[in-house]
Amino acid sequence: MQTNVWCEFFSEGFFGYGQKGDFQYGSIWHILPIVLLLAGIFVTYRYRKQIKSWKHEEDFRFILAFVILMAEMSYFWRLLYVGSSNPEEHNLMDKLPLQVCEWSAILSVFMLCKKSRGLYDVCFYICCSLGLIPILTPAVISRTGPGYYRYYQFWLEHILPVYGVAYMTMVHGFVSKRKMIYKPVLLLLVLGVFAISANLAYENANYLYLAANTDGTSIANLLPANIWLRAGIYACIVLAAFFLVSMALPLLRKHFGEEQTDAKNCTPSEAATKK
Repeated sequence: MQTNVWCEFFSEGFFGYGQKGDFQYGSIWHILPIVLLLAGIFVTYRYRKQIKSWKHEEDFRFILAFVILMAEMSYFWRLLYVGSSNPEEHNLMDKLPLQVCEWSAILSVFMLCKKSRGLYDVCFYICCSLGLIPILTPAVISRTGPGYYRYYQFWLEHILPVYGVAYMTMVHGFVSKRKMIYKPVLLLLVLGVFAISANLAYENANYLYLAANTDGTSIANLLPANIWLRAGIYACIVLAAFFLVSMALPLLRKHFGEEQTDAKNCTPSEAATKK
């Protein structure tokens, strides 16, 4: 009896699903997380020097990384109890970690903890391009508004890696280079190979949204249904997006690059020595 009540709570309660349309684009519950992200970036920019010298700065990065990790892991823990919102998806192989957002979250955890420049390059290009699409069009939470856990898990998983990249740029002066585009491209190529293989092997799999459209309104729903044609179009869009993001690098390097930051913080005698 207790087991049935337990399962019913997780299936129909806070950890379950609502009706399609429970979350609406452009609503206050869509705009609010974006506003909070922008506010966090602004506050970090405003106090970036104080944050860098703050004695608990490292602790803050670890806490941020921990929240991202818990948001990512809790997605799978929740699925073990609730299952998918799609009643046709009963196979655990349909929910493997083969989505871009999942890997950007995982890599951002290590980037924040290790202050890794290599992972920053990957996270920078992905979070500043592909990472913005689910924030603007969060199609996968069309059934879970603010009355459900999935709503909060989704936003934490998607906005915190973006904030993490902004944080490392503004506070620690991390700025990528255009030639580093090959890093996220290689990651997406490997991810794409596994995703296509899984989509072809398992009936209801839809990794990288290559096999089918999502429940909610999404840019991906405008693309052709053929998996190979859709993958080719994705590749062109991704390369174009990465190139556009790279155009902001000179501006970022001018304002946040480590050399610029060090030059502003050093004494005149130290500056003369460096010259």
